Amino acid sequence: MKEKKGIIILSVAALIFSVLSASIGFGLLGDSGLGFLLRVLCGFCFIVTPLLIIQLIISVFKKDR
Repeated sequence: MKEKKGIIILSVAALIFSVLSASIGFGLLGDSGLGFLLRVLCGFCFIVTPLLIIQLIISVFKKDR
């Protein structure tokens, strides 16, 4: 039971930091003088990171059952 609580805390922390880093990245990207294609690629990376973390959390808890 103690191990499952640790996994939950770690998963929530990873998700929070992932969303925060994506938010900071979008804020910095708006002020940059990058071209359109580079902005789109950076924005895609910032969007995909939290989604991959969510998918990782789902797969960890599916495997645990």
